[in-house]
Amino acid sequence: MVKACIVDDHEVVREGLRAMLGALTDPSVDVIAEVASGAEALTVQTHQRPDLFLVDYRLPDTTGDRLCQALTEARPGTSVVVVSTSSAEDVINRCLRAGAAAYVTKGSGLQELRAVLGSVLDGQVGVVCRDSLQGSAERPFAGPGGKGLTQHQVRVLELVAEGLTYGQIARRLHISESTVRFHVNGIKERVGVRTTPELIVTALREGFIDPEVASVQEAPCPR
Repeated sequence: MVKACIVDDHEVVREGLRAMLGALTDPSVDVIAEVASGAEALTVQTHQRPDLFLVDYRLPDTTGDRLCQALTEARPGTSVVVVSTSSAEDVINRCLRAGAAAYVTKGSGLQELRAVLGSVLDGQVGVVCRDSLQGSAERPFAGPGGKGLTQHQVRVLELVAEGLTYGQIARRLHISESTVRFHVNGIKERVGVRTTPELIVTALREGFIDPEVASVQEAPCPR
């Protein structure tokens, strides 16, 4: 049984999330607390030690990324899913950098949210799920090195390895260049490298991409 805490200052949202979590059976989830602020969430963590937190990004006393960092630093291994109305890339990036296992927009729908939570409860991280206007849930892909990457991140990585620029990748995937840059930076942080050549070499070594995809010596660094 997974113990969960819902952190949102809107009662109707908490009720909806509780109902959705109650429908999960594999693994089953027990909502042991519902709170409306970051301070209350930290109190719950101290006394009740939930395994999973569903956190709104905009709280009365803090933001989701700050709360996520506080929760994961206080108890490593805690899974935090940020649920927000915002789909801004800088907000998503801040939350993932703070240690969130997943980021879900509130327009995603219950089916997508269930899929993300299932992935997180399976131990996967780095999941981003946006509403239907921006794409469906992205399930992580775990290479032999154990670093969680979403399927979309893996596709971006493959195109980087082929030597495409950010602009070419954006046109190929029908996304913005800033979204490509967001994904590449997130992958670099996830695998612990700074440069694109290092990223490609690491991706090949860890098995994230097929060796036939990339020519490491020829692949330029996108700008």
